[in-house]
Amino acid sequence: MKITDIVGTVVRAEYRPEYRKDKRFYVKDEVQANVIVQVHTDEGVVGIGEAAHTPGLYGETAAATVGGIELLKSGLVGLDPLELTHANAVMDRYSLGGNIAAKAGIDIALHDLAGKVIGVPVYQLLGGRVHQGVRTHITPATYENTPADMARLMTEGYRVFKQKMSGDTEYDINIVRELLPIIGENVILSLDANQAWSVNQTLYIARILEREVGLNQKVIFEQPILANDVRGMARIRREIRFPVMADDGIRTVGDLTRVIDNEAADIVSLKISRVGGIQKCQQMIKVAEAANVDYIVDEINEMRVANTAVAHLAVASRSPLYTGTACHTLFEVDIVTEGGVTITNGIADVSDRPGLGIGSATLLGLDLPADESIVLGA
Repeated sequence: MKITDIVGTVVRAEYRPEYRKDKRFYVKDEVQANVIVQVHTDEGVVGIGEAAHTPGLYGETAAATVGGIELLKSGLVGLDPLELTHANAVMDRYSLGGNIAAKAGIDIALHDLAGKVIGVPVYQLLGGRVHQGVRTHITPATYENTPADMARLMTEGYRVFKQKMSGDTEYDINIVRELLPIIGENVILSLDANQAWSVNQTLYIARILEREVGLNQKVIFEQPILANDVRGMARIRREIRFPVMADDGIRTVGDLTRVIDNEAADIVSLKISRVGGIQKCQQMIKVAEAANVDYIVDEINEMRVANTAVAHLAVASRSPLYTGTACHTLFEVDIVTEGGVTITNGIADVSDRPGLGIGSATLLGLDLPADESIVLGA
């Protein structure tokens, strides 16, 4: 079997109204543009992947990813698609430090294809199932009705929340004050600042919360300061009593080891879409486990295809604190009509279907020419 073509199709999905004017720190478009990747073979089997983007954090866009796929496929066409490690090495040779989203989308599609060919779900390619589902966080919108949204999500069974921060000290403190009584003591609330705060601002907010709520509630400080300020993260970890999570700056094993070596985080967030694929993310998980550092298997602005890849990796991982697979629920319409990750009472799981468990026929609009964008709901 040989790879004959790799096609990237831009898909645009509109967020639900409350997320379009979200007060999070980094700039986020009202419409998410990701790229669905199809890896074609000479035997007619097609693998499906997704390249997800957060331009406000990482700078990559859907248009750049389509160009990146064209660059990378010049080295991949003709290869055996089951040689996943070789394919990843070739992609790195063609683009050593860039095109991360394109690499991730292709790698996901190669895993989906391999699972279909062998007849097993992706998690079996990763060492087999460890968990019958992993609890997933969800992100409520950061706006005036966040407390009501949080109460509704609690009734749906979610018990882990990634709450975006605005960067405004008083606004952020007040939103946490409003949310903690709603969620109680047995729910995780990760305050995801996405680098919005300074070191001193973080210490100030932490001391207020320590005084007002103590440590009975499970609050995490997620990437409070600039991602490349590892020393600042280490200082924050030493001086506050809440767990600290490193996130946005972890794109390579080297980034991860710098965080670990400097004791700059209690928890690390590892993301397929940010590090270049399932294989690279699993490698980082093994590094974190070897160093006895807690980790989550997370998402970035993903539709259901990429969220499903995250879920497969999470259930095949030894000890994730939790995962992130609910972003596809934040859109008005998702590209997947059937199959893929399921979330029941806040627990993410996958089926035993081959590959990702998503058939090409269940993807909206992929019969369009590759040079046309799919606009979901249009």
